[in-house]
Amino acid sequence: MTAVSSTIAERYTLLEKLGGDGTAVLWRGEDGPDGPQVAIKQLPLPTHEPARVERLQEEARVAVDHPSVVSVRDVVIADGSAFVVMDPVEGRTLKDLASAGPLPPRFVADLGGKVLGALTAAHTAGVVHGDVRPANILVGPDGAVKLIGFGIAKALDPAGTPAFLAPETIAGHEGTPHSDLWSLGVTLLSATEGGNFFQRANVAATLYAVVNEQPAIDRTPRPLADVLRGLLAKAPHARMLPGQALPLLAQAASGIETPAPIPPTRPGPKPPSVFAVLTGVASMLFGFFVLADAMLVHYVYLMHWHWVPLLLCHVALVLSGVFSVAGGGLLLTNVRRGQVMITVGGGLTLLSLLLLKALGEADYLGLALQPGLTLDLLAIVFAMLLTITVWFVPAKRPAVG
Repeated sequence: MTAVSSTIAERYTLLEKLGGDGTAVLWRGEDGPDGPQVAIKQLPLPTHEPARVERLQEEARVAVDHPSVVSVRDVVIADGSAFVVMDPVEGRTLKDLASAGPLPPRFVADLGGKVLGALTAAHTAGVVHGDVRPANILVGPDGAVKLIGFGIAKALDPAGTPAFLAPETIAGHEGTPHSDLWSLGVTLLSATEGGNFFQRANVAATLYAVVNEQPAIDRTPRPLADVLRGLLAKAPHARMLPGQALPLLAQAASGIETPAPIPPTRPGPKPPSVFAVLTGVASMLFGFFVLADAMLVHYVYLMHWHWVPLLLCHVALVLSGVFSVAGGGLLLTNVRRGQVMITVGGGLTLLSLLLLKALGEADYLGLALQPGLTLDLLAIVFAMLLTITVWFVPAKRPAVG
């Protein structure tokens, strides 16, 4: 605090400087010699236009009935400044309290509930504050919270304080209760996280950040963090309303933290059934058998380019082995696709071997095991059994745990 002794309007004496933010200055003063104590907020007047002064005097006396709202007694214009005389207050501004670093979440939640109550009373009376920020919030030694500055910002500087402006206000719309809620959200965020997220090196960059960037709320526990996210929704009508925010702020002020929701974990891959494993292994072994039979018995590596029907049979035989091996492996990870590929492999096996036999060449009947029985006939029978059996593998895997 800074002790001074200066009289304005031959009536009010400035005694001590209580705080300030570079533009507005808050003083402890008295009304006349040995008169009652008052609080005086000094604000620079950009012009001496009578209409501006009259509007300031009219809006500064807005009456809002709430214990966290400071009543205005008088507005005095002197020495190029406006002096708003209010009921006496004790304490420091939230801006000063937060200058040393982040404040405890319980303290911020309690303060936020009281300021939100004051704003709710003002909005019910049809009054928009228009300049909710840490410099306009006073905290007394007993924990009392006072919101000052109703109507002053609109009269002196309609543009407002950039880092606390709502996106719709930046877009040129008039201030509304929703924009007050946004400014409260920025105020509480700066108090609990330490520093204004939207503040940048210049006004243009600050306004861009407000409109386009979303703050990361990392150190603030729930449910206070939920309130901050709700108040800082970019769209005005998407913001959390007082009826939703007040209970959460009361819960946060009591120290009851809600654990962050645990994101649902995706179940790990389920193991294939025993039936699928056996069928898949059988299909892979069968595929290797068909490829071996093709190479060793039917000499497909010669390809027989001179005879197209035989060439097609050889190609189909090789593909049948490839599809059977690939389908057996795929059956262990994706049942439906494995079933389709094994079925295609079995079908190509039947087609290629039957076509070979239809050619009537003894060299292509396969290895004889005994009269009337060859490896090709065994392959045909096994291909038919495998093609039928694979469709009995359940498509859904068994649940894990």
